[in-house]
Amino acid sequence: MRGLSTALGIAAALVAVAAATSPVEAGCARRIVNRSGTIALISRDGGPWVAVRPNRSQTIHYYQSGKIDVALTCGPGALPEQASFRASYDTVAVIDRCYIRFGDGFFENQLGGGFLGRKETGPLALNNPRQGDLVIGPTAGTCVAERAAISARY
Repeated sequence: MRGLSTALGIAAALVAVAAATSPVEAGCARRIVNRSGTIALISRDGGPWVAVRPNRSQTIHYYQSGKIDVALTCGPGALPEQASFRASYDTVAVIDRCYIRFGDGFFENQLGGGFLGRKETGPLALNNPRQGDLVIGPTAGTCVAERAAISARY
């Protein structure tokens, strides 16, 4: 009987060690909302670009920490290299906590990332309304051709 309890104890310890050393995976579904007049191109971890058209939204899934790239372009055929605004941010995904990291780390442990707003993120709103969400605000403006047509006098 003593040998059986020892074997069960060793097996339980091995299971605990295996569980502790296995990678932690996240599973968060968040939103990218485009409230601007531009087309937002989004890329995660260097992957393909996904277009989010004006006044539309797209679900994004965070399975692991990485990087998100944002490019605001004019027209459906525009490339990220032709963007009027381009930014890149780190993403953090741990179990059920996913967010976009920005800021310079100043008092990050005490107040949270980007609390003091020392790094400009406009025209984007990061982690708003939920952690991990990204909103392209209406202040991103419209495309140059549209602005010229609006300001033209007849």
